[in-house]
Amino acid sequence: MALCFAWASFFLLGYSLLGLGLYFLLFGALCIWRGMENSVAMLSVLITHFWVEKSMAPTLIANELGLLVIGVGMGVLLNLFLPVSEGRIRTLQQELDGLIQSVLRTMAEGLECGCEVDWTALSELEQSLARAEAQAERTVKNALWSDLRYYQEYVDLRKNQFYILKRMQAEMAKLQAFPAQTGQIIHFLREIADSFHETNNADLLGQDAADIRASFRQSELPKTREEFEARACLYYLFDKLEHFLLLKQAFARTLTKEQKKKYWGEKLG
Repeated sequence: MALCFAWASFFLLGYSLLGLGLYFLLFGALCIWRGMENSVAMLSVLITHFWVEKSMAPTLIANELGLLVIGVGMGVLLNLFLPVSEGRIRTLQQELDGLIQSVLRTMAEGLECGCEVDWTALSELEQSLARAEAQAERTVKNALWSDLRYYQEYVDLRKNQFYILKRMQAEMAKLQAFPAQTGQIIHFLREIADSFHETNNADLLGQDAADIRASFRQSELPKTREEFEARACLYYLFDKLEHFLLLKQAFARTLTKEQKKKYWGEKLG
């Protein structure tokens, strides 16, 4: 495709800066549209050889294709013999999980004291997610023969959970009163934080959530408008926590036995 764009550009505008510019415009736009930005630099270096020589003779095209084959072949060989390092993405996974634990504990602290708390961990989590997302993409792309999409899917899970935590933070700012049910939410937040781990499928926490919801239904109706509004906020927070756990449960169910063995250390039965 790059050769076709180069031939058309040079045919129309000659081997000039305008011709080269037209090539970059057309081929660059196509690569961006198809999500192949990494191809622009590699192939365009070869195209500039035609521009310098002011010719696209068959012998030159054959020479450039040979260079391309050699370059790609060396990359494939290196990928075959050099193992993909998963250490960096693993470190970022642990960083994400640690920050989410901190956010959950911060929420419990805020509900317990009824005061403004430090949301630094939530801001750091957003930044850590951006780093982890980029690293997961690099890890997957560098693994020619291994399927490492687990890392991208894991980061997507944590990103979706981050969005839930952001909504919970906004809801907590509305709380003006703290009815009796607040204690159950505080305890549940700390329970989730204490058991928060990559290999926890959240099934037991889901059972605890069902018990808490049943307890809420048996509670007396609020007696004042203030208590009604406070309970509405608490129920919203609880709904978000349930959704937070359901995301992990759904993620765990999508994993194959081989993935659980490789990434979670589970034995194949």
